[in-house]
Amino acid sequence: MNPTIKRVVICTQWDPSVTGQALQESLDLLADRAIEVLAPPAEWDKHGGLLAQAGAAILAQDGEEIEGVGLCLVLGGDGTMLRGFHLTRDHHIPVAGVNLGRVGFLTTILKDDLERGLGRLLDGDFVEYPILGLEAELGPQVFKATNDFVVSKGDRSRPCSLALTINGVTLFEVLCDGVVVGTPAGSSAYSLAAGGPLLGISVEAYVISLVAPHAVGVRPVVAAPRDILEVFQKPESPEGGGTFTPCAHCGFRLAVSHPPTPTSAIGHHFSIQSSGMPKSVCESAITPTSTSATPPASEPRLPGAVKSSGIAAGPIPASALL
Repeated sequence: MNPTIKRVVICTQWDPSVTGQALQESLDLLADRAIEVLAPPAEWDKHGGLLAQAGAAILAQDGEEIEGVGLCLVLGGDGTMLRGFHLTRDHHIPVAGVNLGRVGFLTTILKDDLERGLGRLLDGDFVEYPILGLEAELGPQVFKATNDFVVSKGDRSRPCSLALTINGVTLFEVLCDGVVVGTPAGSSAYSLAAGGPLLGISVEAYVISLVAPHAVGVRPVVAAPRDILEVFQKPESPEGGGTFTPCAHCGFRLAVSHPPTPTSAIGHHFSIQSSGMPKSVCESAITPTSTSATPPASEPRLPGAVKSSGIAAGPIPASALL
């Protein structure tokens, strides 16, 4: 059993009409337990009235204000979950989500189970499932991601000529529109759209997917945590017509690996029913890493709120990391 939660920070989906009812229910449950609520400025812009009525809600303007928070409650889908990880990075705050989005691969509670599910979270009745993030080196710069790194052709009309190696061994030399390197958390985002597989949230691996490869037989690759992926820009020729714009400087090199410090994300949805048995709505449901953490079938524990120390990153042009 985790420590009882006394402070909660809230992060909601961008559309207030989608999250308003769930937020009101959550604030009522938190008020009944006299739990302090914090919300960043963006949440006040969307839900100022509801937060003001809650009385205990205050702005979380910097890292110091969220010290001592026991839970980050996310109301939304996977995109909102990633904002929750960004908000709580380096603070070791568990992140749990109520699925109000389209996919919700990372969320913990279904919308209809909000009252009981949140109650169990506030009681500390959940299991944390750690996952790994990514670290990328571009020259002297080092970047971290919870979701994915993307090398993109940018606004040029021609594909990039790239070479990919793992641990110094050539994997592909191919023309393509880009490369997506995704964590288990990011495997349901751009990587999935590029044809990559879904990875269970606790799988210690990352997936490499090519965007529109001009080749037959090129498939996504799942790499082990200690594998180091390197992406090189190959010399190109303007022959063949069209506008020629270099993808990056010749000799461009991006090295991607898992950082030693794990980040974490919520495992899967499940519905809490009157019988106490979970109903999984995600086939890649996460199982605990040890038998001692496995909840009894008669009283399942909520899947894991997680500690995040990484920074969510979006698409990355070949010439720079954003």
